[in-house]
Amino acid sequence: MILIDNLLTDVRAALDRVEYQSYKLILVVIPEDFRREIEAEILNNSIGFVNLSKELARKLVSLSIRERVRRLEAEVDKIANDCGSSVWLTKLDVLFEPALDNDPMRLLKGIAKSKTVVAIWPGEITETSVVYSKPGKPDYKTYPLKELNDIQVIDACNGVMK
Repeated sequence: MILIDNLLTDVRAALDRVEYQSYKLILVVIPEDFRREIEAEILNNSIGFVNLSKELARKLVSLSIRERVRRLEAEVDKIANDCGSSVWLTKLDVLFEPALDNDPMRLLKGIAKSKTVVAIWPGEITETSVVYSKPGKPDYKTYPLKELNDIQVIDACNGVMK
């Protein structure tokens, strides 16, 4: 599939450039219609994903909301560090849970200071922003591309965005 090949080429090029950036973070935005198919194909290329929602649920389920908020960043950091020098994260939706009182981008950037993180963004990309959810919903987040300094954003359908 040409789309997969192009995406993997873009990610490989981004991985080569990431060492020269403040944050070793690469956001990959895959349209929802293609997400399962592309993730399955990437898995066929021997790239292992960490399902962040599943891993965090196992670690935080027995804690109170207050304790979940307090431990969220440390648990995400531990999950990422258990993967070696780089990690591919998918199913990031849990980071947008309003009860966790968290800024997902700040958390991802924090992890990506010391290790390479390729994150499959669970939302969409516009000409100017990466977006999660819809305006007016409690989990809505938008991050202008011009403010994502030293972060590479790859649109699976259109290549490197910044």
